[in-house]
Amino acid sequence: MHDARSTNKLHTIKNLVVSIDLPKSRLAFIYFCILAIFLLIILRMVFVVTMGDKVRISSIYDLRKSAKRANIFDRNDVLVATDLKTKSLYVSSILVKDKQGLARGIAEIFPDLSFNEVLRKISDGSYGKQWILIRRNLAPLQVLQVQNLKMAGLVFEDDRIRVYPQKSIVGHYVGYVDLDRKGLAGIEMQYDHALVNGEDLHLAMDVRVQDILHDELQNAVEEFRAYSAAGVVMDVNSGEILAISSLPDFDPNLQSNAEANQRFNRATNGVYEFGSVMKIFTNSLAFEKNLVKMDDVYNVRDPIKYGRFTITDDHPVKDEMTIAEIFAYSSNIGTVKIADKIGITNQKDFLVKMGLLKKLDAKFPGLGRPIYPKIWREINLYTIAYGHGIAITPLHLAAATSSIVNGGIFYNPSFLKLENKPDGARVIKESTSAIMRLMMRKVVEEGTGKNSNIAGYDVGGKTGTAERAELGRYNTKQTMASFVAVFPISNPRYLVYVVFDRPNYTFNTGGMVAAPVAGRVIKNIAPLLGVNPVQEILSK
Repeated sequence: MHDARSTNKLHTIKNLVVSIDLPKSRLAFIYFCILAIFLLIILRMVFVVTMGDKVRISSIYDLRKSAKRANIFDRNDVLVATDLKTKSLYVSSILVKDKQGLARGIAEIFPDLSFNEVLRKISDGSYGKQWILIRRNLAPLQVLQVQNLKMAGLVFEDDRIRVYPQKSIVGHYVGYVDLDRKGLAGIEMQYDHALVNGEDLHLAMDVRVQDILHDELQNAVEEFRAYSAAGVVMDVNSGEILAISSLPDFDPNLQSNAEANQRFNRATNGVYEFGSVMKIFTNSLAFEKNLVKMDDVYNVRDPIKYGRFTITDDHPVKDEMTIAEIFAYSSNIGTVKIADKIGITNQKDFLVKMGLLKKLDAKFPGLGRPIYPKIWREINLYTIAYGHGIAITPLHLAAATSSIVNGGIFYNPSFLKLENKPDGARVIKESTSAIMRLMMRKVVEEGTGKNSNIAGYDVGGKTGTAERAELGRYNTKQTMASFVAVFPISNPRYLVYVVFDRPNYTFNTGGMVAAPVAGRVIKNIAPLLGVNPVQEILSK
């Protein structure tokens, strides 16, 4: 009886313990849940502060913002474009405590940002609880100044900026990028995908040649008070572009400050009537078709009348001239008589073959498209023969002339360094090319291009002076003055073409304005390119 009562008491105690233990376990579970929720909240807050707003930022700025864009070098491994690491400044709306104080401090560091402007940015951004961009790509001193403010809410993020060590010298060749380093012009635009994906580029450019061309054009623009200028230096045996310059220019490091007139690339994008440099192609075709010989004589005394047009020579030399003299002294009358032998169909077909009636096949953005008559009449045959009535880019002129002097092979212009000689297309016979080299040497020795004659460098070339086409008519008081030079003309290696728009000089002709500039460029770049003076010419 006693044992039974004891057993019942024991069961009662155990049941009581169980009834007491169950609430404790539930309590522990509740405590655990509360703790877990609290930890999740803390983790979420950490994420929001450190990562959350970066997700929002990524929707504003491309991933390229943090990825390194590849380098661009000239043909001799000189750096012309690269990325530098920088810091960008943001304000975290959930960390900022003193909006006005912060705005005041930032405005003092960045004079171009007013207190009200910064305060408005911070206040407007606080509603979205995101990082508010204040300034991209801070200078090291600016980073230090911001750090010294020691105010809550200031956040730095790693960034990159594109820099161009050669500055304005390479602006029109290399181009530029936007704030997020996306290519907007030149090589930067043409090869944007390759650069984004880390592929370094080696240009056909020689920075030394680029520098000389740029400086000589700049000096000449000031000397001759020209409105603008452009220049090209080309390897005639490969099509590689060693230099391209266009003035006015701009510094690609500060491209956002440049005006449209400065950004415009006259060497590749602009199309112009160049005048007598086009006689190179008229004469080449006449020799190619065996229509003339160098010593054929023509009477050039009387102007040629065609309807309301009268074709004359600006500076008559003599009544009768050989083909070589017509070219050397740039007789329009004699050139029209040569064109008469050629005919409309032959002329048009030849210009097509020379690539002068279409956009060039070159990997460079914004290449200009030639302008020419839709209906090719006899008057167009005559005027195009001496360089009026057709508008092309300086790059067109350089590429086509290279094929005339190099033995007759046309090479597409290349802005990248070539490892192997490219395949070209034959456009004229080698014998025609040899004749044209003699003709172009005569221009420099005794004709309109004498001011380009640099002793020892065997220069050949052709002058061009065109009345400027404006609003459907020609302005007789404004000219395009140009000169195309090849050296050494006996064994051509390089071409230099310079053109000046609206020079304001005593004589605004290609021979007086452009020829001496081309000569100075050759004198300075020839030694750098391994072209040594020819002793035979020096001894003359």
